[in-house]
Amino acid sequence: MAWDTEAAAQRAQQAYRYVGRTLPRGADYSPLDAHTDAYEAERAGDWPTYVEALRELMRAAKRQARRAA
Repeated sequence: MAWDTEAAAQRAQQAYRYVGRTLPRGADYSPLDAHTDAYEAERAGDWPTYVEALRELMRAAKRQARRAA
């Protein structure tokens, strides 16, 4: 399967927009640093892992927002 650059960019944009809306300004973003699997999956051309990594990034942002609240 060929890597769909446009779809990948759209998924990433949605995920990072969610992170930006979920975490308040000034929040500690460092717990998200461990979620680099999307980058690795993109390099490998592994679409299912890429999508799941972005989902995990969003879940981590949600957990961090709950801790900050």
